[in-house]
Amino acid sequence: MICRYFLSLLFGFIFFTIVSAQTAILPPGFAQLLLAEELDPTTMALTPDGRLFITEKNGRILIVENGILLTDPFLTLEVDNYNERGLSGIAIDPHFEDNGYIYVYYTVKNEDHNRISRFTADGNYVVPGSELILLDINQLNGTIHNAGSMAFGLDEKLYISVGDGANAPTAQSFNSLLGKVLRINSDGTIPADNPYYNTATGNYRAIYALGFRNSFSMAVQPGTGKIFATEVGNSTWEEVNDILPGTNYGWPIIEGPINGQTPPANYKEPVFAYRHDDGCAAVGATFYNPATNLFPAIYAGKFFFADYCDGYIKFMDPNVPGIAATFATEINRPLNLLTAPDGTMYYLARAGLGGGSEQDNTASNDGTLWRIFYSGSNAPFVSVNPQSVLISVGEDAHFFTAASGQQPLFYQWQKDGIDFPGADSADLIFQNAQLIDSGTLFRCIITNLNGADTTLSAVLHVTSNQRPTPEIITPVEGTTYRAGDVLQFSGHAIDPEQGLLSATSLKWKIDFHHNIHTHPGLIPTSGITEGEFTIPTTGETSSDVWYRIYLTATDTAGLSSTVFRDVFPVKSTFQINTIPQGLPVYVEGDYLVSPFTVTSVVGLTRTIEAVPSAVSGDSIYLFKNWLDGDTSFTRTFSVTDAPQIFTAVYESYPVGKGIGLQGHYYDSPDFDPTFYEPAAFTRIDSVVDFDWGQGSPSASLLGDDHWLVRWDGYIEPLFSGTYTFYVTSDDGARLWIGSEEIVDKWIPQPATEWSGTIDLAAGQQYPVYLEFYEEGGGAVCQFSWSSDRIGKSIVPRSQLFPESATSVDPVDQRTSLIALYPNPARDIFYLEVLQTNISIRSFEIQNALGRVVFQNSNPLSSDKIRIDMKEFPQGMYWLQYELNTGERGVMPLLKM
Repeated sequence: MICRYFLSLLFGFIFFTIVSAQTAILPPGFAQLLLAEELDPTTMALTPDGRLFITEKNGRILIVENGILLTDPFLTLEVDNYNERGLSGIAIDPHFEDNGYIYVYYTVKNEDHNRISRFTADGNYVVPGSELILLDINQLNGTIHNAGSMAFGLDEKLYISVGDGANAPTAQSFNSLLGKVLRINSDGTIPADNPYYNTATGNYRAIYALGFRNSFSMAVQPGTGKIFATEVGNSTWEEVNDILPGTNYGWPIIEGPINGQTPPANYKEPVFAYRHDDGCAAVGATFYNPATNLFPAIYAGKFFFADYCDGYIKFMDPNVPGIAATFATEINRPLNLLTAPDGTMYYLARAGLGGGSEQDNTASNDGTLWRIFYSGSNAPFVSVNPQSVLISVGEDAHFFTAASGQQPLFYQWQKDGIDFPGADSADLIFQNAQLIDSGTLFRCIITNLNGADTTLSAVLHVTSNQRPTPEIITPVEGTTYRAGDVLQFSGHAIDPEQGLLSATSLKWKIDFHHNIHTHPGLIPTSGITEGEFTIPTTGETSSDVWYRIYLTATDTAGLSSTVFRDVFPVKSTFQINTIPQGLPVYVEGDYLVSPFTVTSVVGLTRTIEAVPSAVSGDSIYLFKNWLDGDTSFTRTFSVTDAPQIFTAVYESYPVGKGIGLQGHYYDSPDFDPTFYEPAAFTRIDSVVDFDWGQGSPSASLLGDDHWLVRWDGYIEPLFSGTYTFYVTSDDGARLWIGSEEIVDKWIPQPATEWSGTIDLAAGQQYPVYLEFYEEGGGAVCQFSWSSDRIGKSIVPRSQLFPESATSVDPVDQRTSLIALYPNPARDIFYLEVLQTNISIRSFEIQNALGRVVFQNSNPLSSDKIRIDMKEFPQGMYWLQYELNTGERGVMPLLKM
């Protein structure tokens, strides 16, 4: 499920039944129908014959056939159903009609990891013993960030979204499947065209994309094969990402739009992102590309997603990043979306008090399944009928209905077919019910200017029995705990009619409260008057936590009431320092800058991790050891009553003064992957980290396809040792370091990573020569390195030189027609025309990643143009211009 903060609604006693279903507000002409309730849902999948398979967190798979929820489950799995763990994902084989294959993603009970398995269906039941284990994921570090969404691509490969398991650094590691999108064949083997197939080993060759925190939902667009996935963010941002091979989505290095953050290699920004003041957990994913379009044309081809906390569904054009519009609102915890071939749309809402939303993540019996359709009519349509209730004499009865239709909607409740005065809202509270009222029928007529609809009738049952009174004996008020303690509880209940109730009438539950939301401690347990619960030493690390023990008593008449008691933790602190100060340290995946102090529950097992290297100012800092002599990056310890201090010691090394490599760009219109002088243009590229998509660095000079680049210059290693160099390219690439050829893959290919190793000495500059050609389609070229002292990353500008000197500054750029000066400059550049009858028709400025940061497409009358770059960050740029004569050119410029 989803780790996020929710408002707690707590009741000391329950006096009436509350219907969990809540109707959404839809656009005019849309209506929805409640198909199933009392669910513990996570996701769903549709078979070709129209059956809907719903996964429940508790391990059950249910089937909705012809709009009816079947009584018997298709499959019941034994799962680790705790917090966000459980049964999380399902996918239907593209050839289901022939083979009956269904794929599930679940947390294995007592094994602390997730698994992908394949089962075979026989009608509405699983074939016994048909489970085939396809892939086991790495061990989890906590009980959150499970993800689990699965989908088959148009290539008939299975794509799997895996959360980071509460261990953020694994999202960037090629030695873990956590925090990734994986791609496997339907039999569990790994496709040889996966982006890291040739550089990773074993199951890690299944990695398709990396850098995810909790990519909860994923969808494949019919026709295009485009894959979009929602990402549940950390403290600030929620994301929708376009999933591409070999791409890094940043977590935990970067979150949300780049906005000046330093991204990792192969990084791709989200296509849509929103802050937590507009929601808190991006979930649900579907493209509206049904076989039959039922919705209005505005929705055709759009991507739909939801927010779990703010209860809305939005849609966006997948080809227009950054813009989304609202489709539906006021949904009680939307969780999953699905477009059916007939043009309708299903959604799951987890909802519910005491489960899955405001109360906890583990268990819910208040989830609902809805079907949205478009009729074009704005008349009312009853979505939810009121339910019959049982109450004790003198209590209030609560009835609820919901409807779609053009606003405003007018409600009129009827009692035994007669209008009930003052009952004119979706809720009806019938006060102070008496025995004479038992058997009364209540229904509601809903009208608007376009028509009317009437609910089914609900029956009020009133009994003279009174509710029982439960009492918690232990723990006593004021009890505290430490992680690892055994919490003892006991209690009883007295019923006015039955006296002391037996243990079979009692139900216990323990919720673990975090801030304003909760996770489960002890799942509902009946038949005992006392018990014990061992408080975990791992899991939620916030200090704003406590346990709430619930006791519910139910008598033979079916009446119940609940009481609770809170138990709070003993707390202490630990402090993290670095030498020098100001360097980052991970605390359970949170990226924090030293020095800082953490307040923690005593007894909790905590994990801190020093980063292997960090850049600050003009130096790179390498981890040496902790102050107590421990040389391991990661420290795991138990929080003690006395404060603790941990200090990471780093050694500093100066970085180089490079400015990048010289890039020579060539047009090859007939697609001959051979370099012909002169180049269309030459510029200094500060790094080689390019993803041009379907385009090129210059459509006017190169076109979109059939072009080449040669980068040359020198590279200066930071340290002596063995370096691995990586080139990710789409299409061909060749790399030389010194006199050694490192990569030779001069072939058409999707974005694929290739690598080779070489021994280098610190302080020495080595010639580097990188060639790239683009045949067609996507265009990607990225140049990275790693060593035993440097994590895998794009080769930085500071260590790249266009000439053999230790630093190279651009000089004023001047042709016989125009001049660009001063260069370099701090803020202001001038572009001047040097000949009469010549003028600049248009120009644009691109940054080092090829993105246009300034553009002027209007003819310029002045011979001298002032270019203000105060708002631009320091670095290398290039100016691309076109003259009134039709001549085009490119000039590099360096902002200091």
